[in-house]
Amino acid sequence: ILNPPPENTSSITQKELVTVSAATLNKTSDDYDLIFRMDEDMDSFYVRFLKSLGQKYTYPKRYIDLFYDIVEPVLMNTKSYWNRPRPSQLAKLYGIQIERIVTDTINTASYPSGHTVYSKLVANILSDMYPQFADSFNNIAKRTGIARVKQGVHYPSDNKASFIFADYMYKKLQPKLKKYI
Repeated sequence: ILNPPPENTSSITQKELVTVSAATLNKTSDDYDLIFRMDEDMDSFYVRFLKSLGQKYTYPKRYIDLFYDIVEPVLMNTKSYWNRPRPSQLAKLYGIQIERIVTDTINTASYPSGHTVYSKLVANILSDMYPQFADSFNNIAKRTGIARVKQGVHYPSDNKASFIFADYMYKKLQPKLKKYI
């Protein structure tokens, strides 16, 4: 499904470490709020958006959970297979400062980002249900990835891979699971 992540010693990884460093060293109070809210409950961003549109737009939590119950083992095996170190692990070797925010959700390998996979999967599901709001759903997924970079726990390339992974998994599963919506 995915190409390998950039090598730990590559110029791409070094540039990404500088990007992550800048993102972590320049966090605002809004960034902290986004990071903690995304880390704890990504669903709330989608639920809040749908509620703002009115009662006819519902959040299909059971359907989303069904998708993710199938996707999560594949994701965890993919993360384990690539075993990419978190940015803070490599940054030390390059003398780059990263001010990461430690939470309970950073105990696996970095590539791809599980949070971003989940968020993009939700964006895909909701975009099929409510295509007129697809841009808004995809913006929430992008914000998830941005939050993980600002948290100092993912590289930008992790998020790109997460979008590819989520899109692929959705495309494969959606025809079989649509009867459960």
